[in-house]
Amino acid sequence: MDIHMKIARTVFCILTAVFLYTCDLPHQPGPMPTDIVETEFEPGLNIMGVLRADDQAGTSFININRALTTEEIYSDSIENFSPQITYAKVRSVDSAAEYQFVRSEDTSDWGSYFDTTLSVGAGEAYDLEIIASGFPTLTGHTIIPDKPQLVANSLLIDSDKVSFQIQHHASAFEYKLYLFFAASVSEKVVKPSNGNIIEVDWNFSISNGSPLYLGLTALDENLTRYGNSPISFIPNTYHPDGSTVSGGYGCFGSVSIAVIDL
Repeated sequence: MDIHMKIARTVFCILTAVFLYTCDLPHQPGPMPTDIVETEFEPGLNIMGVLRADDQAGTSFININRALTTEEIYSDSIENFSPQITYAKVRSVDSAAEYQFVRSEDTSDWGSYFDTTLSVGAGEAYDLEIIASGFPTLTGHTIIPDKPQLVANSLLIDSDKVSFQIQHHASAFEYKLYLFFAASVSEKVVKPSNGNIIEVDWNFSISNGSPLYLGLTALDENLTRYGNSPISFIPNTYHPDGSTVSGGYGCFGSVSIAVIDL
């Protein structure tokens, strides 16, 4: 497998794990929510969809489940609660082209839907529509952020630190950074502040060896807001204040990814 494909797959797994976990109700003991909202259960789809601008078609994904009752969360038969999807499609606002996402047959991607032809680019806008039997139609909208770039000649590598500057673009609301070593990956999150330059000084353990690649992921407003929303508990979703879709729960957003050889 090409090294850049391996890196793209690693970033996919990290994004899926981070955002999908926040999309579902907790099913193991953890920190108490900061706010408990008393409400009646309202059925709906619970999704995590990420369009990925990474120079490779077919890496965007939508994970589709349904909101679960408290009793269902603790059931041993979660797969029986998978919704019957009529279709899940993404439409380009600019060209009106439509892309049908189909469920992966890979059991490790349970509940994930892909379109192998979709390749998105910076500044493009997309609408999401998911129809499932017995549920309200779920819709969402995202604008692909610009591909992250380093300021020219700003990259410095020492024995235990990497320093660089990110040329910030207003379309990105947060950056997830990855240092790839021979046998491990380190992650860092940086947020824009005042100005168009983001300074990064990143220390790492010399026991990891020298970093091989630097991954830069720019997040759109939807993923940033969802990932940073306050934790509240209602019977439908763990982040109700951060939901970025209509007619259901969860998030539909986008990222742009750059990989730099070190």
